[in-house]
Amino acid sequence: MRPNVKKISAISIILLATILSGAKMNDLCAPTSPTTCYPDDCRHCYCLGPENTLANAPVKPVTCNGDWVVNVAGFYWKAEEDGLEYAIKNSVIGSDGVAANREMNNLIESDFLSPDFCWDIGFKVGIGYNTTCDGWDIGVLWTRFSKGAHDTVSAEFGDNVTLLPIWSAFQSPSAGNAPILFATEIDTFWKLDLDLVDFQLGRQFWTGHRFSMRPHIGLRFANLDQSYIITHRGGSWLNLGQTNQNFNNSVDLDNDFKGVGLLAGFDSLWNFGCGWGLYGNLATSVIYGRFSLDHHENIRLAQSPFTKTRIYEAKESFHVSRATLDMGLGVQWSGLFCDCQYGFTVSLGWEHHLFFHQNQMWRVKRLGGENGISILNPSGENIYQQSRGTLTTSGWTLRGNLEF
Repeated sequence: MRPNVKKISAISIILLATILSGAKMNDLCAPTSPTTCYPDDCRHCYCLGPENTLANAPVKPVTCNGDWVVNVAGFYWKAEEDGLEYAIKNSVIGSDGVAANREMNNLIESDFLSPDFCWDIGFKVGIGYNTTCDGWDIGVLWTRFSKGAHDTVSAEFGDNVTLLPIWSAFQSPSAGNAPILFATEIDTFWKLDLDLVDFQLGRQFWTGHRFSMRPHIGLRFANLDQSYIITHRGGSWLNLGQTNQNFNNSVDLDNDFKGVGLLAGFDSLWNFGCGWGLYGNLATSVIYGRFSLDHHENIRLAQSPFTKTRIYEAKESFHVSRATLDMGLGVQWSGLFCDCQYGFTVSLGWEHHLFFHQNQMWRVKRLGGENGISILNPSGENIYQQSRGTLTTSGWTLRGNLEF
């Protein structure tokens, strides 16, 4: 019996030690009574966190208790993307003569034309919680930005310039028109719908008397929808076929990406005193998602009955990983109110966001072929080129945080 008693006693001691060890670990992460708020100058205070902190004292929660945080920001950004050039403006006279139009192959003082990217407003909304467990914080932030870029350019024969389309796969079939595709007027409309939802876990801590850092990790959901519509008029689309009818040309492209991936980065703050500081933030993410591409082109009669003829139609869908990079730099002011029960922070700075290889649209060009009398020229060869490009959003952001 004694060996069994010894075994039972040993097992009991191990179980008791395990329970006590678990209880001790739970005590370390359990909320503790707030410590003293250490004052800065100008009656501004910082809470150094739970009493069980041994190193790198946490900055949050600022009110020395667990705090709910509400983030609201408005921004004025500009979105731009590589690879959206839609035409070449060439300083060569275009005409209805075949011989003269062959001169348009010579690029003289030519310019590549891109959409006129403009500034627009957007917003961010988020909610989070600053815990008393060693100053860890959790939260979610939604970023919404929608912007369009419209551009119109014209070049009549008397202007001594010609517009050479880049995206159209149309080839004029009539011998009376130019073998070189050109237009006298081009309209473009590019639109971006951007939604980002970030789930973050972080900890802001002091590394010196005036400097703090906040490393964070999390997940990012990204939805980037792009549409690009290019309309060509005049030039090669005039007097087509046996009836010499006039047409307009339209190229419609969609480039959509949806995905989710890992997010990591760090925020830094140089404290000047009196609540003022200079912040610098950097984060990156790798998002695994799905591209959905849609590309079609048609010509439509410019007079009744406005018949539409399809020239090109293609779709593509694939999964891939894409990287993003977020950067921010600015100034902020923070303070405590109502006997250190509420914290408020306002910041103004410049943000820069890179979404790598977001432009996956294809360019299709028709080369060669015989002239005929039908509107569509079925002969010749298609040349396929992918227009890779990086999407950029940048601008000023005004943010307000309320902690309670």
